[in-house]
This record gives sequence, structure tokens and C-alpha cells, in this order.
Amino acid sequence: MTWGDSRLPAIRRVSSAIGVYEKALSGRTWADRFRQATTAGYDFVELSIDSSLQKLERLSWSEGERTELRQCAADAGSRIGTIVLSAHRDFPWGSPEASIRRRADDIARGALGLARDLGAECVQIAGYFVFDGPRDDNVRGRFIDGVRAAASIADELGITLAIENVDGQDVLSAADGIALLADIDKPDVKLYIDVGNYAGNSLDVVGELVAVLPHAYAVQFKDARPGVFRRVPFGEGEVPWPKVLSVLDASEFCGPVSIEMWNDDEDPLMAERALSWFEHVAFAAAPRSQR
Repeated sequence: MTWGDSRLPAIRRVSSAIGVYEKALSGRTWADRFRQATTAGYDFVELSIDSSLQKLERLSWSEGERTELRQCAADAGSRIGTIVLSAHRDFPWGSPEASIRRRADDIARGALGLARDLGAECVQIAGYFVFDGPRDDNVRGRFIDGVRAAASIADELGITLAIENVDGQDVLSAADGIALLADIDKPDVKLYIDVGNYAGNSLDVVGELVAVLPHAYAVQFKDARPGVFRRVPFGEGEVPWPKVLSVLDASEFCGPVSIEMWNDDEDPLMAERALSWFEHVAFAAAPRSQR
């Protein structure tokens, strides 16, 4: 795939598998959401397991409920590609409290079992050792222990664990993520790159992306500004999108790309407009030498 191949939509010149975060979709039923994703041009949906009771209850779905969701996706020509496991933000592996770490283990095991049953290829782990709570000098070590234990289960199930760079104070930069992988020392644990979080942390987005891509399972697209990590419309943040697309195009990265947004107003066209924006704005702004 090259920038000069005008037969492909702009975003498909950097990845053949394009996903959308569940929270970017509207619709009262899963059938509505999957149809919306497929109609907009996405190949898969990222399923959220955050720390809300509604989302955590998904870990207890029955076999029938799991089969029904998987069939619902297939009927729409879609699939669940990734389980976005952000619940560890509130139940951190790095906590000094053993009861919280046990809850973190239970959540990870549940997410891996759900991924297996839904056919998801990856569980994304948020890179928070401890986001909001007591910290000590061993938060990183305990986080590593938790990931290692989960990685052993993931390996048996044929599922990839991938750690997301986040806000806060733990896994922020490419160097943070690469060093963490080295210490985890599990070859099937990768990084799930959020380019918006680099901008939110006032880092050099392009430099970080170049450094981290060899270790990446997937790249997540959202816009951001320093200190503002969510709900920044594409083009209104500080992510240099033409350069990001050019770096991906020039690299040997072959993993999935996904778009992360929050559809607070239940806008049925939000996800579709995001793909259109990349086609007509981000690609159009690229230097002529890269088209």
C-alpha cells in the first residue's frame, strides 16, 4: 500500500483492518451498532470493559449471550477485534492492597475468557500502575507481575495482550512502553499505541510513533491537546495527522488501526464522518511528495 495508490481510502493505505471504539457508536441494540460500523466502513469494533457496573457485568455474560453477540456481529459483516480493558484504571495491579490486586487478576481472567468466546484477537491493557490511589516504590513491579500472569493465560488462549500508553504518570512515552515490555519479558505482549495520548502528554507524536512502531500490535487514532485527552474533535487537537499517516505508510507496520471517540450525543453519523475526515482533510493536507 502506498500513498500514490488512489484506489484506496486514505486510512486504508496504512492498514487493511480499520476498527472503531464501541463508545463512538450510537444505537440502542448491538445489531444497530454493528450495522452502523459496517455501513460507515469499519471492519471491527473495540468492545469496552471499563469499571462501570454495566461494563463489568459483561464479564459474566452467559454462553448464550456471548454466542448471540458474536453472531450479531457476523450478521452485520463485522466482528469484535479487541477487548478494551480499561477497568484496571480503578482496580490497578500496582496497588499495595492485595484485595485490589486479586480483583485486577479476576477482571483480566474474565476479559480473556470473553475475548476467547467472542473471537477477539487482543485484550488491550491500560498502562496504569496505579492511577488514583496509594502508591509505593513497587507499583511498577506489581503491575509487571499481574501482566505476566495474564500473559500466561493469554498465550494458552491464543490472544495477544497489548499495553496502551495513557495519561497519568506511568506508561506515557514510547520509552516507557518499550522498557516495560523488556521487563515483562513475554514475547507475545505488545503495545497498543494511542497517538492522541502522546499529544496529551506534550510529547513529540511523530518521534514517539517512529520509536514505538516495531513493538506495536495496533495503533489507535484520537485527537488531543496537552492535558486534554478525550473528546477533542479530529483536526482541533495537536496530533499532526498527515505526518502520522506518512510514518505509518512508510513503516512495515501491518497491524490494525482503530478510531477512538465518545458519542455523547448519540450521533448516528459520527463514526462515518471520522473516516471521511481522514480521507478529505488529513490526506489532502499531506505534502505532494507523499501522495
